[in-house]
Amino acid sequence: MTLELAQNLILEKAKFDGYGEFASLERATGKILAQDVVAVKNLPSFDNSALDGYALKFDDFNEPLSVVATVLAGDTTQISLKKGECVKIMTGAKMPANTDTIVPFEDAVLQDGKLSPQSKIKKFNAVRYKGEEVKAGEILLKKGEILTPAKVMMLAAQGIYCVCVAHEPKIGIFSSGDEVVEPWQNASQGQIYNANAAGIASLLQSFGFASSYAGIVKDDLDSTTQTLEKAEFDVIITSGGASKGEADFMKTALLNLGFSELFDGVNIRPGRPSKVFIKDKKIVFILPGNPMSAFLMCFLLVVPFLKGAQFEKFGAVLNQDVKIKSGRQNIVFGSFADGKFNVTDDNKFGSGMIMPLIKSNAILITSESDSALKAGEIVKFLRIS
Repeated sequence: MTLELAQNLILEKAKFDGYGEFASLERATGKILAQDVVAVKNLPSFDNSALDGYALKFDDFNEPLSVVATVLAGDTTQISLKKGECVKIMTGAKMPANTDTIVPFEDAVLQDGKLSPQSKIKKFNAVRYKGEEVKAGEILLKKGEILTPAKVMMLAAQGIYCVCVAHEPKIGIFSSGDEVVEPWQNASQGQIYNANAAGIASLLQSFGFASSYAGIVKDDLDSTTQTLEKAEFDVIITSGGASKGEADFMKTALLNLGFSELFDGVNIRPGRPSKVFIKDKKIVFILPGNPMSAFLMCFLLVVPFLKGAQFEKFGAVLNQDVKIKSGRQNIVFGSFADGKFNVTDDNKFGSGMIMPLIKSNAILITSESDSALKAGEIVKFLRIS
């Protein structure tokens, strides 16, 4: 199964009722939009001045203009100018009818109380036009976007006080393996530290999702089954127990508990031994035990599910040739800068490594038929940091 098929299958099949709730702007920051937000108001809502100065009709500015009024921000009286007239205007004030240009105070030349055409200015200067930033009826923010402070400000500018955001699911993170010990413990030569749980939790947090760490599951079927049965989470993420080794009990335990398998493996390197199971309103992601694989498959499978949308892809020019194995999808690490995708370490890595993740800010994903990528071609990539 390709990555794209796996992603689409999760979004299609793992739909939970009631996973939307309304949040006021005071508590919306960091939450995920559960539906598109449509603009209800033009921004600006009327033509207005971007500066303090004088408003005039440019084509009439070939003779001194009399200053006939002052227009302040918030004034509602509509002023219409005659030939030979201008008005003093403040920032944000509505442009009078028949005006199209602002002369800033600092550029204005006044003679005998009139605005002199000696003032150097271009037509349409410093005018903010109705709807030039946002037009009513267009999509303002898309489903799956994280609400940042700037987006909250935009919602307020639209007069939108409550938005539909994704219900915050209870997310539990498990690790598995008798060889795994916690970072606060002392590992022997034959043990490894549990890097996956911290990495996955941090990755989720970077996208606005809180999670709970639930510990290391022992490598036996009874312990695995009991742990999963007692887990009171909407979303369970495990790492390890995903391959076909004798001590990998996750799949057996979940099937015994009545879960249905969405897929068993994704044809991609790294990350092939990834599985997903669902039951009622629960979903379980079984990720590989190798740190790089666990991190990437959490990024590619779990995060899009929680967001309810796929990541946006960007285009770049590949900086070098890359040899890859056909018959599977391959992840290529790189850094995006100045329009180029710069491959990390000639894309030589092992799935247990972490340094390529640190060195890179982007990945590209090849198709199963690709055997090589050529320098200079346009590639589509995902930002990972």
